[in-house]
Amino acid sequence: MAEVQALAGKRMVSYFRLLKNATKEKAEIVPLEGDSSISFKRNSKSTTTKSGNISTSAGLTTEIDQTFYEGINKVSDEFYDAVLNDEVVEYWLVNLDRVNNKGQFWAIYARAKVTEDKPSFKADSTAERSPKMEVIGTPRRGYLTLSDYDQDMLAYAFRGIGQITDTAKEDGTDGGGLAYENNADPSNDTVPTEKNSSSESHTTQGGHD
Repeated sequence: MAEVQALAGKRMVSYFRLLKNATKEKAEIVPLEGDSSISFKRNSKSTTTKSGNISTSAGLTTEIDQTFYEGINKVSDEFYDAVLNDEVVEYWLVNLDRVNNKGQFWAIYARAKVTEDKPSFKADSTAERSPKMEVIGTPRRGYLTLSDYDQDMLAYAFRGIGQITDTAKEDGTDGGGLAYENNADPSNDTVPTEKNSSSESHTTQGGHD
């Protein structure tokens, strides 16, 4: 029996678009995303008869909860548009760890109304948004294609702090870097000697002596 792979919550990312813009622009990832969840609920009613109980099911109710940190960006503004102007939105929950044989990513797609948006502006933390969406009809499951740009943004390679003077190789060595997984044996890492430490501090801090 094949080993069951657990799926990390951070590998489920959200995309969003106003439905009216579907013919004009691509959906965009929800920036600075925190948590997201989707809940499916179908109530049932049991009626007692002389022959036994009869169970009937009501329609499916689906709700989406999304949190993200507030920022100056299109998606953030359009969540406001959606709740203030009663707009229908499109929403995708994409699993980056599940692909089909065409390299497409598994996703849940829904059309919804934003029923609540709770901006939180605490003095000691970053402003946060917590919109809730009520799905129209039944969400659909399928597979979608992410552009190279989207995949690069979601799975970028390590870089050092040096200037990128040529075409980026995206292999962890750009900018004088070394990706952790390419280090021969991280257990051999050491604490820098006092001489090396003071020398590096002298030559790098502030960019001059």
